[in-house]
Amino acid sequence: MFRRILVPTDGSVGARHAVLAASRLANLSGAEVIALHVIAPPVPAMSYMGLGVIGAPVPLDTAAEPEPPERDRALVEARRLAQGAGVALESRQVLAPQTAAAILDLAETEGCDLIVMASNGYGDLMSLITGSITARVVSGCDLPVLVVH
Repeated sequence: MFRRILVPTDGSVGARHAVLAASRLANLSGAEVIALHVIAPPVPAMSYMGLGVIGAPVPLDTAAEPEPPERDRALVEARRLAQGAGVALESRQVLAPQTAAAILDLAETEGCDLIVMASNGYGDLMSLITGSITARVVSGCDLPVLVVH
């Protein structure tokens, strides 16, 4: 049925449900599960027409170094949930400004044949402003996408 399942996670409750759903499918089909945490690079602080700070204040001379995957809380939680369901899980961490694009790129690179993701997470406020990441993945993908509520 499925050979490689990608499950994006941000550590949210919805993402945990997606990891559990992906783990159950992996148990049924013998698939491998890959958990992906996409981390947005920091945005330098700036003022727009004197209206205050836009973005997170980050010194421009510091490089964004995410935590190693073995200490990334979202990936550690995903691994714990998958192991509890009897499934081995590979962890991936990507630093990228466009979450949906990073998910689609990794799915293609890893040869995934299913993406399982939450219907929300990754910031509800930003979803209202920029559009849903899940909707962008579904509309930009040729693979089946299972959306977990």
